[in-house]
Amino acid sequence: MGVREVEILGRKLTIHERDDTNDPSTGRALTGSWLWESALYLAEWMASEGRAYLDLAGRTVLELGAGTGLPGLATAVLGAARVVLTDVAPLLPGLWANVEANGLEGQVEVRKLRWGEEDEEAGEEVDVVVMSDVFFDPEEMEGLGRTLRGVWGEGTRAWAASEVRASVGECLEELGRDGFEVVELPGEIRPLLRAPGESSVFAVFLISRKGTRDE
Repeated sequence: MGVREVEILGRKLTIHERDDTNDPSTGRALTGSWLWESALYLAEWMASEGRAYLDLAGRTVLELGAGTGLPGLATAVLGAARVVLTDVAPLLPGLWANVEANGLEGQVEVRKLRWGEEDEEAGEEVDVVVMSDVFFDPEEMEGLGRTLRGVWGEGTRAWAASEVRASVGECLEELGRDGFEVVELPGEIRPLLRAPGESSVFAVFLISRKGTRDE
């Protein structure tokens, strides 16, 4: 297990990574157990450029596919009143560990949620949805779109960060067919956390329901 520290507005967030979390159906290690560059990029973006798009103070935030939970934890530091981190069951102990490591138990919750499945607790409307590295499999977008519709209110906004890989365009097309509009902000070349000496392009995507985007 590794530990990383990320500074957000002068506060250090401690992120524990786990090496012993596996998918019970396949036995493979779940990559959500580790911190990835997209999560780091989104957290840093929200603390800088993101503040010009929306003040998070007093908001309710939902993180989908939270993994280690860094973006959601960052929104708590940025003033969100309530944050809900969600992912598949094997990743929940790691999420709780990161909530507790940063003393955010009264502000941040952890819940099980698999995209597209019915879950009354996760179906409440939220102000902001944050996601990182979710645009990798176009076949997963139907479930993601269903979950987004279930939490979407009149003023809901979503921010997602991703490595700009070949599958991103197909995923965004699928979300477009599902009634969502996505705007890609200018990307940035960043070094890869798990591949020393290598780098890739990362970008933030602003997501809204068609016909509701702020002008």
